[in-house]
Amino acid sequence: MRPATIALLLCYCFIAAVHFFYYPKWQQDGAEATISYDVSGYYMYLPAAFIYDDLKEVKFLDEVIEQYRPTADPYQVFTHESGNKVMKYSIGQAVMYTPFFMVAHAWASVNEAYPADGFSLPYQFMISMGSLLVSFLGLFWLMTLLRQYFREGVVALTLILIVFGTNYLNYSAIDGAMTHNNVFTLYALLLLTTHRFYVRATWPKALLIGACIGLMALTRPTEIIAALIPLLWGLELGRKGAIRERLAFFGTHWQKLAAAAIVTLLVGSIQLLYWKYVSGDWLVYSYQDQGFDWLSPHLNEGMFSYKAGWLIYTPLMVFGLIGFWSLLRQKSSLFPAIFFHALLFIYVAFSWSVWWYGGSLGQRTMVQEYAVLALPLAAFLQWVFWAGPLVQGKVKRQWWQFAIAGIIGLFIWHNLYFTHQAHRGGLYLTEQMNNAYFWRTLYKFERDPEDQLRLDTREFYTATPAKTETLFSTGFEDKSTASCNMDPIAGVGSLCLKAQNQNSPEFIIDIDLPPRTWLRARVQAKINAPRGNRDNHAQMILSYRKDGVEVKKRLIRMHRLLNHDWRRELQIDSKVPDAGADQVVVSFWNGGSSQPGMVLDDLVIERIFE
Repeated sequence: MRPATIALLLCYCFIAAVHFFYYPKWQQDGAEATISYDVSGYYMYLPAAFIYDDLKEVKFLDEVIEQYRPTADPYQVFTHESGNKVMKYSIGQAVMYTPFFMVAHAWASVNEAYPADGFSLPYQFMISMGSLLVSFLGLFWLMTLLRQYFREGVVALTLILIVFGTNYLNYSAIDGAMTHNNVFTLYALLLLTTHRFYVRATWPKALLIGACIGLMALTRPTEIIAALIPLLWGLELGRKGAIRERLAFFGTHWQKLAAAAIVTLLVGSIQLLYWKYVSGDWLVYSYQDQGFDWLSPHLNEGMFSYKAGWLIYTPLMVFGLIGFWSLLRQKSSLFPAIFFHALLFIYVAFSWSVWWYGGSLGQRTMVQEYAVLALPLAAFLQWVFWAGPLVQGKVKRQWWQFAIAGIIGLFIWHNLYFTHQAHRGGLYLTEQMNNAYFWRTLYKFERDPEDQLRLDTREFYTATPAKTETLFSTGFEDKSTASCNMDPIAGVGSLCLKAQNQNSPEFIIDIDLPPRTWLRARVQAKINAPRGNRDNHAQMILSYRKDGVEVKKRLIRMHRLLNHDWRRELQIDSKVPDAGADQVVVSFWNGGSSQPGMVLDDLVIERIFE
């Protein structure tokens, strides 16, 4: 058996093991089920059309949310000015779900154990199985393409690194029902078909190219840029006469190219027909307040932020970027199509206003591009492990190979670690990550609630103070906790925060302190029920003012700790800002929650002497 085939089977086995045994999403419920959040939005067309016959009003959605809890609110649709409900997401993913939905519906219709409502177990299971099959096809087509340009060992290693070393693993084995898995597979098929078209231009290949681009754009409209690949494929810009030859090729096969374009438009027209049917308009912008920041793309954040930076959570793909130099030297005819597509893709992806793409492990929007970046990645691997970066001496060349192999091993571990933490481990907190929390928890497996305070503030005094000076203290003895239905923590009174009393008084100290002086505020706190939504966590706030203007603020979300220990002391540390301050202010906010409140006692504000 050839090495690439062995690697492909190994990838299949690993993806299947993660899919079936590590985290079978079809067995989860609520927001962790296969058909939940964005997937439920892509999918909603199918039950609306084939089960409820209700594409215009989607009346069944409220009942689905109440019973299955795929989302907290019906954001999958919005009310158009026509009065009808319009799906937020494009229809392409639903088109690709359709065969698996039909099997699931037939299964549920003949089995009394499951309601044929579009969301019971058969539907969850079959959408998951369909996603697994799609990932297998994508890797097979990618292997077949890479074999046309690279040796077997390079192809084998490239496949293994994409599956084991990038967040493709998550979006194929676990969250495979997201669009990225399907579009990755379509890219792999487009690349392979484009290669074959330039070997021998035939009508079926031209039509398949058009269908791939059309379905990609129908799924994610920005993927229309995939048309660059067949237009630039094999074009050696540095060779004299290359452009003239390409134009002659287009002239010879213009009918096939026109047919491909027509197929792309026909596939794309499915969305237009839906919009016209539901709203009366041919074009509807369904993302409402979200859009593109074309003049100020979020390139730095998208690449390197701890919140969702691509190369922070998938550092292995830095080799895919470095590999463009190797691709230019080894396979110059591939360079224009791959490089210009990747450049435009990254620009478009990080121009999106919500550049972190919501609940995402790293940058999920980059996953489909891995099929394209597999070519420069393979060129890099061939340069390092087969050609060698140096030619002066075997020992030196082997040193480079071992060094890069060690880095690759670390990056694979990095990906596997964060894949685990995003699901069963619980230390990866989507949309909340920052550098303080990232480095505090990196490669840890034990969860410590104290670590989560790094998500709110970076300032912690971790040394042992030489001494402390109390600047303010109160035991709230004049406050009643009766309305909180809780006893005081100490003495006869405690401060009560509740739905009707969200804000505490401001506790103000008029004092001049040297810049960079450490202050600490600590308080005893007690709750009688946890809160799950972090946006409603109570906050302890320490701020500084100068001449009546706030110059610095730090806060902690108190329920990060109280959810684990319902009664405990909480504290917040901060330094006096460099510009100085003439007031220190401590306050508390109940988080705007209507849930059971909390009581506070023994507030102390003190200066720390180092």
